[in-house]
Amino acid sequence: MTAKSRRLPMVSRELLREIATIVNFGMQDPRMKMITVTKIDPAPDLKSAKVYFSLIGTEKDRADALRALQDARNWIRGELRRRVKSLRYIPELTFRFDASIEGSVRISKLIDQVAKEIQESPVKPSAEEGVSDDAPEGG
Repeated sequence: MTAKSRRLPMVSRELLREIATIVNFGMQDPRMKMITVTKIDPAPDLKSAKVYFSLIGTEKDRADALRALQDARNWIRGELRRRVKSLRYIPELTFRFDASIEGSVRISKLIDQVAKEIQESPVKPSAEEGVSDDAPEGG
């Protein structure tokens, strides 16, 4: 693995950590409450990066959060410039909603619902349960 190929994952982790810190603790915008920065996908040249976030809420909450992140994009880059000294150039940030977390939550709820239904349904004995191996045949 070359130094250049090792650098991208290291820079990605640092950017993710710093962006999450900035969004969660450095901003006072109420539209950004409960946002979780989930991953970052920087371009190989580090000129741009897609930042994915999740948010449990309504479609309006997600749209508001996305708008707030887009509005704060340049401010977030400025904060990154102050915090991340290992980069000469801070990438242009594009924010995207990460639906994978929401899908996982939905699947988990469905599993819980099915498990509850199984527990609540009466157990019906199968035909095999009524027959014992020890019973004499023919009567």
